[in-house]
Amino acid sequence: MHPYLTRLSIRPEVQRFFRLFYSSDDDGNLVFSYGEEAEHFGFAFHRIPVTDSFWLAGNLAYAQVRLVILSGSALDALSWLNKKAVCFPLTENLLFLSLGAGMSEAQLLWIRSHLAGKQFRLLFGRDLLGRIADLKLAAAINDTPLSVHFNESEQLAVHFRNRNYIFSQEQFSLSAFERAAGVRFGVATDKPKVYFTFFDELKAEAGL
Repeated sequence: MHPYLTRLSIRPEVQRFFRLFYSSDDDGNLVFSYGEEAEHFGFAFHRIPVTDSFWLAGNLAYAQVRLVILSGSALDALSWLNKKAVCFPLTENLLFLSLGAGMSEAQLLWIRSHLAGKQFRLLFGRDLLGRIADLKLAAAINDTPLSVHFNESEQLAVHFRNRNYIFSQEQFSLSAFERAAGVRFGVATDKPKVYFTFFDELKAEAGL
């Protein structure tokens, strides 16, 4: 057990699941490796890298994986499983990937080439950047080209199959786009009802 995770009220069984996929620095802060970069957490800071790689946890034998959970930070992944563990008792079939603070073409290519045919669940934030990440990842997982940009009216414009779909920033979501475009990507999203991220929710519930 790590004292920081215990203070965050992470269940013992969730800590055991993730214990091989993080380390501590000399001051006891949490370190989640993304290869050459790392996500670094102490109670005074939380640094999430911009990288072409991933933090990975769970079953690394990809052929055995049934569900892939994608997030923007390792701590969002821990927070989500802490909340949802009762719904996912068969953790041996789970793979967690954090993309860090961004999303690169190299990451999208790796996901398509290594995890084709898997079920996916996205844990990105309730803010606009998180909702855009939902769409870009869902399309990339399905190898479906589209582009997203802001028009002159600061609305979100999605170019897909030779058409532009326009949304206000408040109304945009993956499901709103799917309804407008008449397409289903088959990728689930999961967001906290009140807070921006599952980690924000965890900290609030722990009184931090």
